[in-house]
Amino acid sequence: MIDEAKITIRNAGFLLAQRGLYIAGSLLFAVIVPRLMGPNHYGRYALIMSLYLWFVMASDLGYSEIMGRYVPHLRLQGEEEKLRKFFSNLLAVSLVSGILSAGLFLLFTALWLTDFDLSLLVTMTATLLVRAGARLFFVFFLGLNRASRWGMGEILRHWFLFVFVIIGYSLNALGGALQGILLSELIVLSIGAYWGRSYLSWKELRLDIPYLIPYLQFGFMFFMFNLLASASQHSGAVLVRFFYPDYTQVGYFGLANSVYFTISMVIPQFTIAFAPLMITLQAQGKTKILKQWIEQLINGLTAGGMFVVFGVLLLGNNLVPLVLGAAYQPVTINLLPLSITMWAQVLSSVAILLTLVYNRPKIALMSAVTRLVALWIFGPFLIAKWGSLGGCFAVLLASAICASYLTWRMKRVITYSLRKWASVITSGFIFLPLLWLKASWSFNVLLYAVFVVGYCSLLILLRIITFSEVVAVGRAFHSKNAIFNVPKSPENEHLDG
Repeated sequence: MIDEAKITIRNAGFLLAQRGLYIAGSLLFAVIVPRLMGPNHYGRYALIMSLYLWFVMASDLGYSEIMGRYVPHLRLQGEEEKLRKFFSNLLAVSLVSGILSAGLFLLFTALWLTDFDLSLLVTMTATLLVRAGARLFFVFFLGLNRASRWGMGEILRHWFLFVFVIIGYSLNALGGALQGILLSELIVLSIGAYWGRSYLSWKELRLDIPYLIPYLQFGFMFFMFNLLASASQHSGAVLVRFFYPDYTQVGYFGLANSVYFTISMVIPQFTIAFAPLMITLQAQGKTKILKQWIEQLINGLTAGGMFVVFGVLLLGNNLVPLVLGAAYQPVTINLLPLSITMWAQVLSSVAILLTLVYNRPKIALMSAVTRLVALWIFGPFLIAKWGSLGGCFAVLLASAICASYLTWRMKRVITYSLRKWASVITSGFIFLPLLWLKASWSFNVLLYAVFVVGYCSLLILLRIITFSEVVAVGRAFHSKNAIFNVPKSPENEHLDG
């Protein structure tokens, strides 16, 4: 179990680095591509990409959750043939769902977007098909406890798309840009197929319906969860438009929500990287060690959320006008409740991970319903009173209700403590007086550095995070082989098994 823990830590760390690359790519794209295309062509590009991504989501039947839940068990059994059959059958499902989704995409867009050249729509239809083939190769690595390769699919796609959209548009306007997206997907498919070729069995590339039904039933619950979660994510701007008659406020909310979503997505991506390890621990009956992993995952991610909150408090007034422009200064205050939302999202993401580990997909689905309903109940009142800021507080409130529900339900399955989670948050409050010292840009950066050093030191001093744990994680990243010695102490016994 030492090896498995080390691999998990390394992969989770690489996912964090990949998210940084993703954010950097998004920033470059936002700076270069809209200016290159101009308002008219970029508006067309944004519309067709938005529709494309909706159909991509509609064709994803919870494959990440299926792989994360069942592949670790098949690995434990040590039967390679069963693993190949599992992967190949699900690849067939992904191809079929991709074909259906691509057909519906072409039909819908051809009937609605009559001002688009049909060749553009055919290009995006082909891109949907290619992505359906590439998807399974990468999500399979999640179940194999190689989450960094899973994450590489998105990073490669993101950067190839950035490069080839610019080249394609320069050569052939909008048609070239969309062809660049297709080329990006073809390259990603080639890489994924090369990495996962040993798990593909052409004999098993078929739809064995009786065999697939239990897995697809499990995945369908998370498919619905993902759809409802996406609906919650995109409901805020609609609510602001309905209940506050000012498009400027819609823009303020949209930008703040976009920044929050880009940063906060690291939390569910990071937590799901621990699925294979936790499923293995659960299968082996090592509940005490599993509980320690749960608590430390919560504590570490919450501390990371505190860095974001103080980044907004100390640097937001400087960064927002620099990145978005002076006209968007009010976005800074909107980011505060959204950054605090990350503390609730930590609890939700870990609880969602536990619904995978303990096979409780209905709880995950009900949590998404709870969040969406809460947003639509409290959103209108808060938005009518405070505009875009009220929308951000509605997101915070709905997320807190969702996190409370999920934590309550999953703590009935496995008991874990939130005492240190509360300590991680309250320890940050000690540094609030730094806000009174805010001055110039350079001085605010210095204040933030003081917070980071002081906060980390305080967490170690209070033994919320121990020095031996930091050393163990450091060794996990620097060790090139599968063996490393973990310091023996009560705080890091969870790394042993």
